[in-house]
Amino acid sequence: MANQEDKPVYEWAVAEVGDTIPPADIRVEPSRMDLYVKTSGDDNPIYSDAEFAKSKGLDGCAVPVAMAMRVAPTRRSVIIREKGYKHPVRPTPFARWECQFFAPMKPGDVITSETRLGEKFEKRGRKYVVWTISARNQRGEKV
Repeated sequence: MANQEDKPVYEWAVAEVGDTIPPADIRVEPSRMDLYVKTSGDDNPIYSDAEFAKSKGLDGCAVPVAMAMRVAPTRRSVIIREKGYKHPVRPTPFARWECQFFAPMKPGDVITSETRLGEKFEKRGRKYVVWTISARNQRGEKV
């Protein structure tokens, strides 16, 4: 097996729309939620106090919406490795993050995410790739 230095770099020219890997499952563990809330600095009790969350109409603690990036990550480094490439030292710049939410995640949910390279384009002489991540809970609902 070739070592990492012998592998070509996954650059814009070799990236292909449709590059993907098998889905991954990540459980929304309460400990993961606690860590996320502590590091984000958002001390809203809706994330940590079930009784408070219930008083607001929920059936238990809420999962922070932005935690979607932690339970449905891009996993692009895995795609790059699986295709036989090494990660570029300076990848395409992070231009934006866009997210659509369909249903709330709940503590204990198992989130299955699928990642694919959805689009490549050039704009004003710069090259971009768009990673698309879709996520569903254990009931098959889009989250």
